[in-house]
Amino acid sequence: MKRTVSIVLGFIILIIILIYLPSIIAQMKKYSFDHNKQLTIETKVISYKEFREMYYQQMKLAQKLEGTIKYSLIAKEVRKGYDAVTYDVFFLEDRPQIKVKIELPITKYMDNNMTINFISGAGNILEIYEDGKWKAFSKKNYTSDD
Repeated sequence: MKRTVSIVLGFIILIIILIYLPSIIAQMKKYSFDHNKQLTIETKVISYKEFREMYYQQMKLAQKLEGTIKYSLIAKEVRKGYDAVTYDVFFLEDRPQIKVKIELPITKYMDNNMTINFISGAGNILEIYEDGKWKAFSKKNYTSDD
């Protein structure tokens, strides 16, 4: 009787481990990645078309990583970065004739198999190139009503 209970209990524990194995693997990989994480602030001069392409590529990267066990938690970070620059993309979409000088936080994870680079937070628009000259950016001068 005790042996049967032990076998059933062992089987239940094994099933629980198998159910949570993908999450355990993802957590271990994320922990490993966090020790090799590089965060930099890059200043870029960029147009709407260029920014939209970066935005699109980051969305594709998030989708690719979400489909894996190993990189699923990194995918969440990529998606958060993608969401964080949405305002900047929409700002430029409404003004396709301008370029901006923008600071972007870039995270880089290195793995044996791949290097993952992505925008990891909101951009900080420094200047706008409009009408042939650079001007300091002020949000109050560029509201959604213009």
